[in-house]
Amino acid sequence: MSRLDDFQQRIHDVIPLTHAMGAELLHYDGRQLLVRAPLQPNSNHQGTGFGGAIYSVAVLAAWGLIELAVEDAGVEGTVVIQSGSMDYGQPVDGDFFAVCRLPEPEDWDRFLITLRRRGRARVALKSGLYCGTPGLETEQPAAAFFEGRFVVVSR
Repeated sequence: MSRLDDFQQRIHDVIPLTHAMGAELLHYDGRQLLVRAPLQPNSNHQGTGFGGAIYSVAVLAAWGLIELAVEDAGVEGTVVIQSGSMDYGQPVDGDFFAVCRLPEPEDWDRFLITLRRRGRARVALKSGLYCGTPGLETEQPAAAFFEGRFVVVSR
């Protein structure tokens, strides 16, 4: 079982909603995380993506990315969302996926220095949510954008 498979199983165990949504972690390379979800269990009364499900997948991409990246940095910490907002630009009319990328390396390094020194740090992330075949590079515009602030407290 790969590290990403292990992490996905842990997420499904501790956040049962992710299992019910069919959320699947597809790719992590140390700088970005790709998460997909099927439309069927996440649709609304109009047959498009339910806003709460779209938000949840976008947050999962950001939260999961921080969890993995903090672990890569050798820090044991608890990650929680402090605030978040979502802009829904167009209907989600098919299976969808979210991509979240870490901040620029110098900003991420500053975050890690603060976390190690103070035992607590905040980071802002953005996730793009897209319809169709999952990929890190997309030619289509995002259907929605999530922006959030996360807090990490070292254990």
